[in-house]
Amino acid sequence: MHQPDVLVLDEPTVGLDIDSRIAAWDFLRQLRDSGTTVLITSHYLEEVDALADRVAIIDQGVVIASGTPFELKDRVGGDRITLRVREFSSTEEAEKVKALLGNLPIVQEVIVNAAQGNSLNLVVTPQSDALIEIQQLLRGAGLPIFGIAQARPSLDDVYLAATGKTLMDAELAAVGSRDLKAEKKQSMR
Repeated sequence: MHQPDVLVLDEPTVGLDIDSRIAAWDFLRQLRDSGTTVLITSHYLEEVDALADRVAIIDQGVVIASGTPFELKDRVGGDRITLRVREFSSTEEAEKVKALLGNLPIVQEVIVNAAQGNSLNLVVTPQSDALIEIQQLLRGAGLPIFGIAQARPSLDDVYLAATGKTLMDAELAAVGSRDLKAEKKQSMR
């Protein structure tokens, strides 16, 4: 049995202009279609979604979710709503809104995202009138709406569901815990 060639790429097309990125993506698809296994490590989840046949999410060295992009997004279920009551809400206000929204039958889950001004990330029943119901509930409670958007699940949502944090939150935490002096000293050896 013939083993496919393996090509490993780390962050392959981040930072390229649009035309170059499209050309790189087409090349990677051609390699895959010709039988070459392409292993991509990337934090650019749009790219992973477009190119990967299978995805593994690794958190602190442990695979915590794996499957095709479609399977992973399907497991997360529901549509996603991002809600900002104010540009920057207090923790108390965000928790109040979370409790209020948690009582709606269409709401499956509510997560307060402290790293993004205490915005709320909701999972709602697909094909519902979620935006209308949420807006009516908040208006009735005398709460403003700074911004609200609904979308189908993405790999970002999969990552959030699997780890409890956004990819940006994880990257910021990793950078914050690095000892840059020690890393520079080590690189000088």
